[in-house]
Amino acid sequence: MYGFPRPSVKLNKVFDCEVHEGGFCAGATCRRRATFMFDAVLHDPKLPLFLSSIDQHLAMQARAKGCPYCGGVLHSAAYIRKPRGLPAEERPGGKRESFCCHTCRRRTTPMSVRYLGRRVYAGAVVLLLSAMHSGVTTRHLEQLRGTLGVSRRTLQRWRHWWRTVFVITPFWRGAQGLLMPPADCRQLPASLLERFPEPDGTTRLLQCLRFIAPLSSPGTVHDE
Repeated sequence: MYGFPRPSVKLNKVFDCEVHEGGFCAGATCRRRATFMFDAVLHDPKLPLFLSSIDQHLAMQARAKGCPYCGGVLHSAAYIRKPRGLPAEERPGGKRESFCCHTCRRRTTPMSVRYLGRRVYAGAVVLLLSAMHSGVTTRHLEQLRGTLGVSRRTLQRWRHWWRTVFVITPFWRGAQGLLMPPADCRQLPASLLERFPEPDGTTRLLQCLRFIAPLSSPGTVHDE
């Protein structure tokens, strides 16, 4: 779909639990297994490549449409930004695709699957860790702090954002009707991931990130 090879990591291995009709098992044992296995997706060395490929596709689409303010030609004006929590990319540094209009000089920043607003952590990290938050024990939380540098307070803040702020955004109010069956707002973002039943787990993750990509545009995310 986006011009990159199909990933090999499977999210069903990450959740590693029995799947019931309408979603994943909510048992404590399954949640603990999910916590053990999430590294398989988040530390897949190919994940940054997949995310970058989608971002480039979104950027090309935005550039082809021209300036949304005056219709002028858009020129590249990317800026340095590297999301935390993902495996290192092949080339050093990172950039956020962005454009500047040749006529009115206004900036246009396209949607992205790597970023979620102004958060310094990659959207994939915010999405998956928030979904697995209820299964994180103290021991596992210490492991997360060591590998990703995510504190308990940050995890709690992300989870609070999904269930109190995200649900009142204009994006979610308009987009939740596209999901069948509807995602349980009390179980976000895990219930959102469940709505993308791809057999390949990383593809499921990428599709979910693509779905919420409108939130990545500047000025659209309600930060906590």
